[in-house]
Amino acid sequence: MVRPGLELQTEKSCETEKFQSETLRPILKFQNGIILAQFKKYIEKFKPQFNAYNQSAQKNYIEDAMKKDVRIKNSLIACTVSMMTLEEYEFYCANKNELNKRIVAMVIERIKDQVVMLY
Repeated sequence: MVRPGLELQTEKSCETEKFQSETLRPILKFQNGIILAQFKKYIEKFKPQFNAYNQSAQKNYIEDAMKKDVRIKNSLIACTVSMMTLEEYEFYCANKNELNKRIVAMVIERIKDQVVMLY
C-alpha cells in the first residue's frame, strides 16, 4: 500500500474511530501536499489578501471556509475518499455523515497547523 503507516492504538476504539485512525489519518498524511496546494489555490482565487492577515485571522478564515464553502469542503473530502479501497469506501458510504465531519475537522486542523505553507 502507498499510504504511510501510523502507529496508533485502536484496540479499544469504536468502528468509526478505528476507521479514522487506520484509514483517514494515513490518507490525509499521504495527501498533505495536495490538500495544501488545493487550499492555497482556493485562497488565491477567493481571498487574495489572505497573507495580509495575522495568523489568528488566517486560521479563522480556514475554519470558516471549510465549514461554509461547499466547493472547497467537497473537493477536499473527495481528495480523501478517492484514496480509499473498495472496502473502505463501502464503510465510508455507510457512515458518510459522521466520517465527513471527521474528515473536515482533521483537514481544518492540518491546514491550520501548516498555515505558513500557504504563503
